[in-house]
Amino acid sequence: MISRKTITVFLSLLFVFTRVQLLPAQPQQDEQQTSVLIEIQLPVQNNNLGAITRALDIAVENAAKAARENQRPWLLIRFLPASRDNRITSDFGACNALESYLSSPSLTRRCRTAAILNGHYADHAILSALACSKLIVSSETTISGPESDTTLLTPEIKDDYRRVTEAHKHLPASVIEAVLDPMISLHEVTTNERTFYVTGAEQQKLREQGELNSSTAIAISGDALILKKSIFARQSGISIIPTNDTTLATELNIAPTRFLKSSGPIGKIHAVVIDMAQLEGLSRIRDKQTLINNLANDHNLLIFQFQNDGAHADELINLANTIADLHYEEIKTVAFVKNHARGAAGILALACDEIYLGSDGSIGGFGNSDEMGELTFEIRETLTALEQTTNREWSLFYRCLDPTIEMHVYTQAMTGESRAFCAQQIMSLDDKDQWIRGASLNDRRHFGAENLQQLGHLQGIADDLPSVLENYNLKLSDVEIKSTTGLSGFLNEIADSNWFLWATLTMAIYGLMAELASPGLGFPGLLSMLGFGLHIWARHLNGTVDALEIILIIIGVICIGVELFVTPGFGLFGIGGVCSLIIGLILAAQSFSFPTNPFQRQQIANSILGIVGTVIGSIILYQMTIRLLGDSWIGRMIAPENSNAVTAKQTNWNEAMVHWEHLVGQTGQTTTRLSPAGKVQLGSKVYDVLSDGEMINSNITVEVIEVTGNRIVVSKSS
Repeated sequence: MISRKTITVFLSLLFVFTRVQLLPAQPQQDEQQTSVLIEIQLPVQNNNLGAITRALDIAVENAAKAARENQRPWLLIRFLPASRDNRITSDFGACNALESYLSSPSLTRRCRTAAILNGHYADHAILSALACSKLIVSSETTISGPESDTTLLTPEIKDDYRRVTEAHKHLPASVIEAVLDPMISLHEVTTNERTFYVTGAEQQKLREQGELNSSTAIAISGDALILKKSIFARQSGISIIPTNDTTLATELNIAPTRFLKSSGPIGKIHAVVIDMAQLEGLSRIRDKQTLINNLANDHNLLIFQFQNDGAHADELINLANTIADLHYEEIKTVAFVKNHARGAAGILALACDEIYLGSDGSIGGFGNSDEMGELTFEIRETLTALEQTTNREWSLFYRCLDPTIEMHVYTQAMTGESRAFCAQQIMSLDDKDQWIRGASLNDRRHFGAENLQQLGHLQGIADDLPSVLENYNLKLSDVEIKSTTGLSGFLNEIADSNWFLWATLTMAIYGLMAELASPGLGFPGLLSMLGFGLHIWARHLNGTVDALEIILIIIGVICIGVELFVTPGFGLFGIGGVCSLIIGLILAAQSFSFPTNPFQRQQIANSILGIVGTVIGSIILYQMTIRLLGDSWIGRMIAPENSNAVTAKQTNWNEAMVHWEHLVGQTGQTTTRLSPAGKVQLGSKVYDVLSDGEMINSNITVEVIEVTGNRIVVSKSS
């Protein structure tokens, strides 16, 4: 028989088991979180407080939509410090109102807040930062008193600081008191129970009570206290980590695709637009790098406007690192690609914090960039560094360098996160077995708006620059558009303009044609040499001329010169020179020697059409010059008439390098066989001659019948 005690135990266990089953499932501790990052540019004042709170509300709403069910997202607030020479600081009243907003139940019920500090802060915005549930600082962060005139710190202001400090406990109240008022000393004391910070008055009280074991002065009365890493490190409520997006995501366990960002820094925005359309030449890329570094000193929002085909992959990767590293300087970067950023130029767009595409915009794909070949260790390390800075998988950057690689969208089985990987990257992941391969990204070799939106890398779609600026409460009249720097930039602008390139080529071909039509080195020849020189200079600045192109063009000009001055007529030297010149000009029009993809094949076709069109245009221009200006002094200078037989004969005589007309009618003896070229002794000298077509043996008497320049024609003497 079952005892009453056994039944009681059984029923108790059943009750407990039932209760456990009915309890809601607890979320996994390692479930990845959702966050939205918003940047507030100091100072905070009454005139921008409304914009700040509205932006925070919108950011929280967006994060809540992206978050999983029953999950409170993180609201990450990055306070961007004002420059040290900026004498305007935050208004205490505005910062106090912002603190009340951040502490309000209406906000804390919807999200968790984290303040991010990186730099030097001597500002009342620290009050707002202390109101957040988490405080994250970099190792370089310092905090000092917000008022140089401490008489402005009323008892009410000090009470508010103490209230917020004691409520959130990121820092001891004594530390904040010493920061606010340099006349208050700060000490680190040890009692029987613990080690902590106290003011001078509190230290004296402990001493009188006999509880003080030891004391170390941190700041004496009269010295301003600056909080730094040594003090932050002793506070359990403060995290000291690099404040870049990647580290923040790791620290707070945030999924990369659910790491949302606000449109731009709130507060005083110093924005500039940088035109990135001209990046074909090495000098142009380096000029752009200098421009970016200069503008970063005075601006906190850089908007890059792209429209280029990519070239010089190595240099563009270095430029991408420059753009990505601006993030560490608390400068927001935005890419606007209305149409395309092809090839390695796509890396520059992906290196920006935020990306806007036109409705038909694309990033990557076939362009003018050099072929990278196989993925080397050095390239992979470089792309991995970009991934860590931008929080974008390095496969995206690699696809811009090599559009032929296969890529797929992968979904993380545990978190539902979607990312794009090539085969090399997915195989390198420690948790590769947890990623499920999905849709292919190989139908098109570039990334469109749909692809980037699916992967969480697209901020929005904008059809023009004003539409992008609206997201930052800016108008076109509020920003400058920069493209180059100084004289170097001006020369690059000239060299890159189509009108200059085709004008110099037209001048070169026109002069060459005029010189061919009227042999003799005159004004047309000088005009042609000047045109070729300027054209090569411009192409060199654009980065499309290397040693091969220069050699081909020089060989072409030399061969044509030989045909003009040494071997009159139009033979081997003339044909070879023209071919060499045309090939050199075609290769000089693009950054590659042989096309390796559809885009490059189209480019070389366009180059050929452009050169053919220029030649035809030069012929038409030459004929029009003769017809319209032939009788004027200008026409005679730039298009010399050579139809008059007497004039032509005189010109031929003037241009000849030797004058052997006196040999006509003389007789001599062949010293070699003429077949038809050979040698003949005329008087005491031996000359190179041509027979009139008949083969003539040696030791035969011949007569000179024609002399043209250095060309001597002979026939058998009758």
